[in-house]
Amino acid sequence: MYDNVSRNFNEIDIPKALQEVAEKTKYNVSAIQLNSEEMRPCYGCNGCWIKTPGICVITNDCINDISREYIQADVVVLLSEITYGGFSTDIKVLIDRNISHALPFFTTHDSEMHHPKRYEHYPRRIAFGYGNVTEHEKKTFFELARRNTHGLPPENLLTITVANFDELQNALIDFQAFLTRGTSI
Repeated sequence: MYDNVSRNFNEIDIPKALQEVAEKTKYNVSAIQLNSEEMRPCYGCNGCWIKTPGICVITNDCINDISREYIQADVVVLLSEITYGGFSTDIKVLIDRNISHALPFFTTHDSEMHHPKRYEHYPRRIAFGYGNVTEHEKKTFFELARRNTHGLPPENLLTITVANFDELQNALIDFQAFLTRGTSI
């Protein structure tokens, strides 16, 4: 799943490069380009927890279909331009609307408050950020990627940031290694 601007970062088609690596490692790839103009932001109404458990009450956009594909996948890549250390608008809307993948209760893990998982299966997840960013923005992106995981264990997470072609080449090696080392929980 990638944001609306990922196709042309420094003349590099990152979605295509990731897709080629995934297909080489025998994954069936479904590339979904997100567009926040076609997605509505989360209302924060908790309807996905109370009225329609696990399903967002906003039904006049594409998020429920995308969310279903997300939770059924073995691996999900969130490809995002890094914006002030955070995810792009497109990816942020998806993450917010996927709160329905968690239960409306709280647990404490490693001195942090989290929502427990709703489902038994969750995909392994890769947060892939790109852009010419500062070290502080990169650190913020890594922390946000970790905190927006619905409590996945670290071995099922990978966060990558790239700023240029050489970093992308190294990141593609890390991406392939992550894909070949196991299955989702």
